[in-house]
Order: sequence, then C-alpha cells, then structure tokens
Amino acid sequence: MALPRELKPSSGTEGFFQTPPKLENQLHEDRFLRRIFEFYIPKAEQPALYSTLAPFAASILTPEIFAYVSNAEAHPPTLATHTTFGAPTQTLRTPPGWQILQSLAQRSGLVAAPHLPFATYIARTSQFLANHLWAASCALTSCPLAMADGAAALLSCHLSDPTLPSLERAVFAHAFSRLTNLDPKVAWTSGQWMTERPGGSDVRNTETVARLAPFGPNDPRTDADGNALGPYLISGFKWFSSATDAQMTILLAAEAPGVISAFYAPLHRASPAGGIESNGVSIQRLKNKLGTRPLPTAELVLRDMRAWRIGALGAGVREIATVLTITRVQTAIGACGGWGRGLAINRAWARVRRVQGKLLVDVPAHMRALAAESVRYAGAMALAFFVVALLGVVERLVSFHSVSGRAGIKGLVGSTEGARLLLRLLTPVAKARCADRAVAGLVKAVEAMGGVGYVEDEQEINVARLLRDGIVNAIWEGTMDVMAADVARVVCGREGPLAKRTFVRWVKENTDTWEAEWEGIRAALGHEVRFLEAIWERGEEEIKYRGRRVLEGLEWVVAAVLLVEDARRDGNGVAREVAWRWVAYERGKSTEREDLERLWTESAAWDRKIAMGEDGRGATQANL
Repeated sequence: MALPRELKPSSGTEGFFQTPPKLENQLHEDRFLRRIFEFYIPKAEQPALYSTLAPFAASILTPEIFAYVSNAEAHPPTLATHTTFGAPTQTLRTPPGWQILQSLAQRSGLVAAPHLPFATYIARTSQFLANHLWAASCALTSCPLAMADGAAALLSCHLSDPTLPSLERAVFAHAFSRLTNLDPKVAWTSGQWMTERPGGSDVRNTETVARLAPFGPNDPRTDADGNALGPYLISGFKWFSSATDAQMTILLAAEAPGVISAFYAPLHRASPAGGIESNGVSIQRLKNKLGTRPLPTAELVLRDMRAWRIGALGAGVREIATVLTITRVQTAIGACGGWGRGLAINRAWARVRRVQGKLLVDVPAHMRALAAESVRYAGAMALAFFVVALLGVVERLVSFHSVSGRAGIKGLVGSTEGARLLLRLLTPVAKARCADRAVAGLVKAVEAMGGVGYVEDEQEINVARLLRDGIVNAIWEGTMDVMAADVARVVCGREGPLAKRTFVRWVKENTDTWEAEWEGIRAALGHEVRFLEAIWERGEEEIKYRGRRVLEGLEWVVAAVLLVEDARRDGNGVAREVAWRWVAYERGKSTEREDLERLWTESAAWDRKIAMGEDGRGATQANL
C-alpha cells in the first residue's frame, strides 16, 4: 500500500538549495587568514610555506577527517575501574578517531615545528597558521598538543642553562625529544596540572605537596623509558586535569606553606616486579562537560608520584608562566580558528541557501550582518597573530637587522626587548578578548544558518559543535577577570613603567608614519591611549576593577594599528574599509566610512566584499 503523498519521506533538501554547501580551502577562501600569511611571512619564503600549508588546509576538510571527528564525538573517553573478576584497574580508553587525529597533528609538526634546530623567528607564525586551520577539525586534540608545546618550551629553557646538572639534563632532554618528535609512535603529549578544588586559577591555594625523599630498597628507580625518576614525592588532588592520556605532566606543588615549585613527572614507571605501572597517579573520575567531549578530562589523585623539580625552590609560578604563555597563545589562535571555520561555513551556506527566491549572498541585510562579524574576526586575528609574531621573535632572540621589509614584525617593533615587553602585556589580552569574541561570533554563526545551525549532523557544517567546544576557551587558562588581573600585575609590577612606555611608544611610532587619510583613526587611538595611561596611574586594585575596560582598550588600539598597517601595505580597498569599520564598530561612533551620509547601496557593496571575498560572491583567488 502506497503512503499518502504528505507522509512520504523527504530527501531533506527540498526548498533549501540545489546543491549542498561545500567548504573550500580556507587558506584560499579566508581573506583575513591569507592577509595574515602575506603580512608576517617574508615574500621570499611565502611560496615554500604556501606549498606546505595549502595541501594541509585541503586535507583537513576531507570526509575522512570529518569521520574521525564524528567517531571521537560519538565515543567519548571511558574509564574502566575493575576487571571482569573485580580486580581494581585504571584503564582509560579513547576512541580511534581521537587517536588518529592526534597522530596526524604530531606528524604534521603542529608541536615540533618551532622547536626544531633550524627553526627561525617565523616558525611560530607558520605553526599557528596551521593550528588555526586545524582547530575546527581536530576534535580537541589541540589541547594536549598545546600543553606539549608549552612543556617543550619550558624544558628547552632549562636545557639551554649550562649549569643544569647532568642527570636532570638527560631526563629533560629525553622528554623534550619525545614532545617534539614527528613520529606519533614516539611522540608524547603533556598534562598541565594546576587546578585544585580550593584554588581554581589561584595557585597560591595549592594543596598538593612535594617532599624530597630518598629511594627505598624496593622503590622503582626508572620511568617507563628507563630514565631516572626524580627525588621528589608528590601527593595531592588535581580537580580539573585535561590530557589525562598524556605520557608526562608539568605541575605545581607546595614544598612548604606558600612555597610553590614547578615539577616534571612521567606518568608511568618501571615496576620493581617487572612491567610498567602508574607513577603514583590514579583517576578518580572523568568529567562530564558541556563541550570538548572527546577530550579526557579527569580528577586525579596523586600518591607519592616521583618527580623532578624544575627551577629553583618557590619559583613555580615563574616557571609555569613559560607554559602559560604558550597555552594562552594556543587558546587565542584556537578560538579564532573555530570562529573562522564558523564564518567559512556561513559563507558556504550563503552561496547555496535560497530565501524568498534569493540566495543569501544576494540579501543585503544578511551580508551586512556577516560583514560585521567578519570585521570583528579581522581585528581578533590581527591581535592574535601579532602576539604570535612577538613570541617567535622573543624565543629566537632575533636581530632585527636580519628581518627585512616594512611589513611584518620588523616594521612594527623596533627591538627584541620591546617585543618581550609587548608579549608579556598583550598575551593575556589576546587570550581573553579572542576567546570572548569567538564565543559571541559562533553564536552569530549559528543564527546565520537558522535551524540548520542548531543541529549536529554533518561535521562539515556543524557550527553547534564549534560553539560547544569554543566556550571552554573563555575559561581555560584563566577567565576574563583573571586575564585582566594579569595585565594589572604587568603594569603595576617591577617592569610596569617600562612596559607602559613601550606600549605608548609603539603606538606613536607606528601611527606617526600614517598618511593624512588616517588622521581620524590616529586621533581616536591617541585619545584611547591617554585614557589607558590615566587608568594605569591609579592603584592596582582600581586597575583590576576596571580590568575588562583595560583589556578592551588595549585590544582595540592594537588591532586598529595592525589593520591600518595591513591596509597601507598594499592599498587594498577592502582592507581599508575593514580598518575604518573596526574603529567605528568597537567605539559606537560613526566615521566617514560608516554613517548615514553614505548611500546604503554603497555600504552594501562593501558588506558583500568584506563578507564573501573580493568578487563579492565567494572564494577569493590566492595570489600565490
């Protein structure tokens, strides 16, 4: 018996579009990402890097990658606590999709690239261009890889110290080589254990304790790789620990009340009876979370975990700052990466979705909204990748005489010392503001697709997953207020006067070179800088109270300078419009580029170019 017509199953596509939305290579299609590439990568090196990045960008949009993401989402980590016969066990299982994606990232050098012996100051920019592309296709394997990156940076600092004892040097060198290995069968990831029940981001409340203890006759002496175990025993409880499947960790523990030190520990050790056992670590339970479902996050109990101290007694906060710098930059770029993918999905949707007989790309109101989000994304990208470029300069102690060209990092920062101070000031700004903007931007990306944006089916256009996972960036490595307090510590600390002068001088030296057409923006930035200086003259508590406003002001000024510099680089009309709109949108003031005196049809034409590309329809052709 035939079903009545109205009950026949539908293909699901009638009325939506003639062909489904299809993502394109973001290195080609995302004009803002491409301009970052052209701005920071020296022209002579662009073809070689492009030949590597473009295939990578294409490969992560394949059905195979999305199938791995689906597998990781559908099968979150599990913890077996007992065997079939009731014997206690600790078996953490992660899905095949998660494992394959992590291996792909390691093989692609997403951790190793900036740590290789021949890496230059642009290695960080190259790495984070790839990480930006990878962020939305990785099922959050980026989290343990970010911590591996930070751990490698910290160990590298100590390996460069000629006074490091030979035994510690051998242990640290082995861990570093594992973290930066391109072979997934060899490479390690790392945990970063700081959060505890009473403290959250306030590590002064650390209850985990470390004590120097001699080895007993039956104690294990080596880790799972045969390296010497450390002389410290660490016990405590870590309440929120991601990368539970890692092979090592960097953690904080108290050696005395208020004396917090940093430690390195492998997660497994050789058992005296033969075989491998846990290095004093047990999982109490896995966390049930809003997002980041494939990521194994757990509560950990530490009982006499053998560890090596990193650095001096009580220097834990200073040591962990090296790791936090990397992971905060990773968070900022990861947030922008998820947001960028959301915008790419919106563009793909606009090219095929019809509403009242028109494609969305031909609906001016839709293009206006998408253009506004694109401008905000451009500002976040400008800030985030400037911090990345500063990181590359500081890590490699670049002589600025070796960096050519007005565009890029040399034209923006005059010295390595200036880069170091700006990096310290702007890293928490980038982390806080990019994460916050990305969450708001992904909400808009869901809205732009209507009900389709709210469902989770095909991973290729799954904006809802990006939103779920993106929310964690506003929390991980410190909330907005924590980042604001960090900025307050910078401007009120020992190097505060120098950091403030460096920032003010940076703005002035760059804006003083601008042509008359940019006078309106230069004047607005000067006013904002004076306002920030006035706040910075107040006490630290008031600076913290006004901390969010300080973060917003620093972001607005830095991004405006960078967007103008990008527009001046080649005189691109869309880049000029984006720079003016950034200033207008973020201060609620009209400008000659965005007011009622301009014909709305002229603004609409710019909307379409900003949102969809130079031709106003879709993908922008790459220049390389």
